[in-house]
Amino acid sequence: MLTNMSDCPARTWLAMTFLSVAGILLLLLLVLTVAALARYVLTGRGITIGPMHDDQR
Repeated sequence: MLTNMSDCPARTWLAMTFLSVAGILLLLLLVLTVAALARYVLTGRGITIGPMHDDQR
């Protein structure tokens, strides 16, 4: 890959763009997964969907 970047065909640019976007989305998914796991470990409860009921009075 010692050629100039301007000499690369459009298919190469498209592939590099796709891999960059996919990498960023993968990193975002990893960060969100770690955050959800940390919340689960630190709070001692899972992720709830819907209204939370606090019946332990």
